[in-house]
Amino acid sequence: MPNFSSAGQASLEYMIILALSLLVFSTILYVTNSLISTSSIQVGVDAAYRAVDKIRDAADFIYVHGHPSRTEINVYIPPNIESLEIVGSNNSVRARVSVGQAYTDIYGVTKGELYGNLSSVMREGYYIFRVESTSENSINITRL
Repeated sequence: MPNFSSAGQASLEYMIILALSLLVFSTILYVTNSLISTSSIQVGVDAAYRAVDKIRDAADFIYVHGHPSRTEINVYIPPNIESLEIVGSNNSVRARVSVGQAYTDIYGVTKGELYGNLSSVMREGYYIFRVESTSENSINITRL
């Protein structure tokens, strides 16, 4: 007569080992998934910061060189930007970036007075902006 209790014990041990392996695997998978989503958010915020910084640097360059200076810049707008606008009251460019369920604002403050309309920049992609000095010593930024 075969010994069924030792065969049942071996099956139970295999099931426990399999359950522990699945627990370790699912924990590693969860941690990896959260790291990937966090890093993609950080990459989007960094790209938005670089876009605002590039616009600010071009505006400062034109301000220093004065009228009739102008330049065109190519700026990458990441997919998580909700709005990009010029805040004339404090001479800054503001990008509102979605970070998960919340928003964060990225500002670039310039030396000169800014004006222009960047509200049409809402989608991911490369945009060309013309940055030019006006006769009133202010800086106009327009999307081409």
